[in-house]
Amino acid sequence: MFTVTDSAKEELKRIVEARSIEAGRCLRLAVQPAWPGPGDFGIVIDDEKAEDHTVAHRGAKILLVDQQMLPQLDKSILDHKDTPEGARFTLDVY
Repeated sequence: MFTVTDSAKEELKRIVEARSIEAGRCLRLAVQPAWPGPGDFGIVIDDEKAEDHTVAHRGAKILLVDQQMLPQLDKSILDHKDTPEGARFTLDVY
């Protein structure tokens, strides 16, 4: 099961509120090619699709995950924590 920690949920909610994301759009967990940045994954703003898995926190949609990605994320944990590089999202895949 894909897990999002409380720390990650709080940070995602803070980002959603700070960005004033328009209706029908949300933050999305993305991998390449949708994520062009460094690392294996990132968080992007994208249109919501009917087949998306939705993560909510305190009544607000905070993250979309493509349904096709979920089997690959089984037993994975998305977290937001302090690292030597600073505060960041991490994705631990088991």
